[in-house]
Amino acid sequence: MFENLWWVFAFVGIILIIFEIFTPGFVIMWFGISSIIAAIPVYFNASMSIVILTYAISLLILTIFVRKITLNLLSRSSKDIKTNVHGIAGKKGIVIEEINPIAATGRVRVDREVWSAVSENGGVILEKEIVIVCKADGVKLIIKKETE
Repeated sequence: MFENLWWVFAFVGIILIIFEIFTPGFVIMWFGISSIIAAIPVYFNASMSIVILTYAISLLILTIFVRKITLNLLSRSSKDIKTNVHGIAGKKGIVIEEINPIAATGRVRVDREVWSAVSENGGVILEKEIVIVCKADGVKLIIKKETE
């Protein structure tokens, strides 16, 4: 009855996988892969119940387990991207321009980079003093004197 229809299952599966490119969330792709898997029993002239069972089981396994693994791998790789801002807290630097909140001035050199800076307590820190970075706030560093 369905002797040569395996290619229809495979074609529908490929189309669904292509549609996944235009949609977020990794949902449609699993239907496409399940359709391609279901093409195998169709090719061997299995009964319709075997084809439906193959499709349903493969879809269940793919959507529950493989989708979760795929999403975890993709979300983990984007979280691991770190910039120099994440590792700067706790480092020592030197004031190269007096930090003065009234005059709105202040720059420090940490490693080889120069940053705008403000004092943690809002006080003045003189040029050439050694400071410790408390945290980064956007493009400014929040710092304190080393002796505090």
